[in-house]
Amino acid sequence: MDSQYSQFGSSDNSPVSSVHTEYRTSAQTGMTKIVAYVLYGVLVLLLIILLLVTGVKFSQLNKEVTDVKLSLERISNERHSSSSSGTCQVGWVSFQRSCYLLSTTGLTWHRAEAQCITYGGHLLVLNTVEELDFISKIVEITHNYWIGLVERTHEGHWSWVDGTDFSTTPNYWDIGQPDNWDYRENGEDCGQIHGFDRRIRKLLNDADCGLQYRYICEAKV
Repeated sequence: MDSQYSQFGSSDNSPVSSVHTEYRTSAQTGMTKIVAYVLYGVLVLLLIILLLVTGVKFSQLNKEVTDVKLSLERISNERHSSSSSGTCQVGWVSFQRSCYLLSTTGLTWHRAEAQCITYGGHLLVLNTVEELDFISKIVEITHNYWIGLVERTHEGHWSWVDGTDFSTTPNYWDIGQPDNWDYRENGEDCGQIHGFDRRIRKLLNDADCGLQYRYICEAKV
């Protein structure tokens, strides 16, 4: 009797066992779905984060590209502005609002002035002591240079080639100059910067216009 009861109670085909099995299977299936949903959600979240990061990076890159374009345009505009405003030509040097060209060959005064005019300028006109000091630093010290100073009408009436009144500019004559040296058949009617054997402030001298000296051209910026 006990044996039969035990066999009946332990049977695997009992309704209770079936319910338990189905419950476990359902629970496992539900857990699997939950895990899948969680993983899917995490994947979607990661994808959204990736898209956001990519968008931010793209925005930064686009801004950097825009900044580079603006910088290039600014540089181009500055070069164009400098070009249009009249920067010095190759071989010329600048000081304040003028450009200067120092020749390395000699010409007569009139030919030197004509040459400077072809460059868009004229022989050097000294307006200030600062300008003279600048020129004194860049010339070759032992050479004389023609400048834009000349006696056009009568003896002792000096004028600058650009029309500047000579009496309004500082007196830069060297000691004893101008002397209109009598040994010169044509007189000494053209002005030049005196050469010297050391670097000092240059002073002016009158000389025969037909002699060949180096010269200094000046053009306004």
